[in-house]
Amino acid sequence: MQTLLDVARFHVEMTGITTHIRRLKRLLRTTWTRPMAAEQRELSGLKRRATELCALRAFSRGRLHVRHGFAAEADAVLYHQRIVERLGPAFALAPKECA
Repeated sequence: MQTLLDVARFHVEMTGITTHIRRLKRLLRTTWTRPMAAEQRELSGLKRRATELCALRAFSRGRLHVRHGFAAEADAVLYHQRIVERLGPAFALAPKECA
């Protein structure tokens, strides 16, 4: 399934997420002097969001980003389709930009 995405908006979002992930990982690699559960949860959520964005970009190119962990190829396709349905509108090109 080929979908037209606003690549500039995608890159801005992805750059922000990767920067935040790096900052959290740097913090979590140091000696902990306080509970860090909130940072771990935040990191997990950011990594999930980054994976979903990569899946959106891959599926827009007719590919699959996540293949492992599914019983069948159809399940992986369904996973990607659901991500496109949920995130696609936020990254879709405006109609005038498509022409």
